[in-house]
Amino acid sequence: MERDAYLAGVAELYDGEIIGEGLFSTLLGQCPAEKRHGMGLLLQLESEAKVKLRPMLLRLGLPIAESEAMRKAGVEFAGKLREMDWADGMRMVAELSRPYLERYKVLAEAAEPADREMTGFMVAHEQAVVDFAELEAAGDSAAAAAAVMRLLDTKLLA
Repeated sequence: MERDAYLAGVAELYDGEIIGEGLFSTLLGQCPAEKRHGMGLLLQLESEAKVKLRPMLLRLGLPIAESEAMRKAGVEFAGKLREMDWADGMRMVAELSRPYLERYKVLAEAAEPADREMTGFMVAHEQAVVDFAELEAAGDSAAAAAAVMRLLDTKLLA
């Protein structure tokens, strides 16, 4: 992978977390009470990943200022989910996340040695988002929560 493509991929990791924070923070505010813990877990996952990415971005000379356009994209996607059945909305979250997962895998394979741990974490992170959404759509909130909790540094208890 060429250096410019690699740096763009790393920047996308960060932007993806900002989109995710906008999405899950908005969903947290509009979801049924029994779904709030799961949305809180996803919000925590996005926030923790964003913070973990900052040292890598700075080392690579990339900005860590947050893009309001990225956050707005997440908020707007949450607005589209508002009118959907919960399970359908979660399936849509999984659909949205799968292309990110595939791009993150490619980036992790091309990662510079100093970035391999972080890019590997981001693959696991995005897989957890997909797993959560699929399990939640299937009605298994406990397994969905467990898929995310295993990656959190700061656990949010129900």
